[in-house]
Amino acid sequence: LTFVIVLLNAIICDLLAGVIDSLERKERKRLHMEFTGGVLILIALWGYGDMRVRQMREIVDSAPSLDISLIQGNIDQSIKWNPQHQDETLEIYKSLSGRTSPHTLGLIIWPETAAPFYFQDTGLRTREVVLIAKNSASWLLFGSPSYIRKDNKVSFFNSAFLLSPEGGIVGRYDKVHLVPYGEYVPMRRFFPFIGKLVAGVGDFGTGKGYYPLLMDDRKVGVLICYEAIFPESSLAYKRMGAGMLVNITNDAWFGRSSAPYQHLSMTAFRAVENRLYVLRAANTGISAIIDPTGKILSHTDLFIRTALNGKARFIDKGTYYMAYGDAFVYLCLISLFIILLNPFLRRKKCWKN
Repeated sequence: LTFVIVLLNAIICDLLAGVIDSLERKERKRLHMEFTGGVLILIALWGYGDMRVRQMREIVDSAPSLDISLIQGNIDQSIKWNPQHQDETLEIYKSLSGRTSPHTLGLIIWPETAAPFYFQDTGLRTREVVLIAKNSASWLLFGSPSYIRKDNKVSFFNSAFLLSPEGGIVGRYDKVHLVPYGEYVPMRRFFPFIGKLVAGVGDFGTGKGYYPLLMDDRKVGVLICYEAIFPESSLAYKRMGAGMLVNITNDAWFGRSSAPYQHLSMTAFRAVENRLYVLRAANTGISAIIDPTGKILSHTDLFIRTALNGKARFIDKGTYYMAYGDAFVYLCLISLFIILLNPFLRRKKCWKN
């Protein structure tokens, strides 16, 4: 898409330059060929895209479905980590999950760090979360901070936990692609003064990799926060057999700006590239269900406390991107290098002559 956008803009630029300048017949012919080529590319893309969307919808209709519930707690960022509000936060998610949860063996999804405490610690709040999965007889996927103690050192992680309908922990994903200056300070070892400039920034550990979580024999890929804007994250899950992607995030930082909408629109590309459903649960919105063609089937509004119910399907379908990744990007870079190098090669040839 980037290639097409740049190509068409280059053609428009050439056409405008041709209108302003008086061009020779040979140059006018070249512009005519450029314009024709651009139109043909657009027609080909439109036709191919329409055909693929129709094919994909036939595949979706025959794929196994799952009842899902995306819980949007709308917890104010200023109180999110206040210990005095932890029980209130948990009660909000408990209430929303109880009223709108799937009937049985569905999937309930809470946003990033929806549980503002260490779920891995045994305690009353942990037991309350486990009971939600048991009482709803559904899978429960939610965000919570976690930690690992090793050799008298504690490493903290931004994590997602998956509970079975019986309340057992069946999987945990630790965020891999951390936010610089938000979740860690880059090059702290080489530039220690940077840490003082960004006091209060979390220093989380990096997860071991993009390993799908198992719901019985079905695999779910989890993307925490802005991991959903990086194609390689979703691609790694797809290549490991994930049949669905889940994006849990907290976009409260952005307020009422264009950022939550941009974040959602970028997430939709992950669905298209991998031909998978993407389920997005955001603390303050926008939560959404995105189908494998990139269509946003349903979504919530910003800054409301609600739950979004619907159906999603597990898809097992290979894609070009799964097979070749960013091969087209590398081909473009090589071509660009050759184009840039060509004048120097010509000049060198002239010197020799």
